[in-house]
Amino acid sequence: MRDLIRRSRPAELESIRSGIDQVFTDAFFRNWPLGSQEMFPSVDLYVAESNLVALINLPGAESKDVEVTATVDTLTVTGELKTAAAEGDLIWQERSGGKFYRSFKLPVHIKSDQVDASFKSGVLRIVMPKVDELKSRTVQIKEG
Repeated sequence: MRDLIRRSRPAELESIRSGIDQVFTDAFFRNWPLGSQEMFPSVDLYVAESNLVALINLPGAESKDVEVTATVDTLTVTGELKTAAAEGDLIWQERSGGKFYRSFKLPVHIKSDQVDASFKSGVLRIVMPKVDELKSRTVQIKEG
């Protein structure tokens, strides 16, 4: 068990921490965010019958602060987690807030005009209908 130790973060230490975080972010994440204050929510993506389904953890978020954009082959989720105001002197902090961003190529094409998103218990659920397999058809040639 860790002891709780009161600590403060001078601007210099915060700057060093931010720089180290950015190095690891650049090294380990393909779709890294544009600013050092942005974060990556956890995402599960799975295939269910004729849909792709994404589950994204956004504890404390409100649906009005989240934006989902889908194209035929890409899903992007952006927004902001707002932190509660401190009710006293901060002793320990592990929760973070700020802007978040996730964008990735999907393994199959989807019907972007039929994507559905719902938010419940801190989890964003996005259902993306897959495009039916492209089928060839015989074209009738008309005379004249």
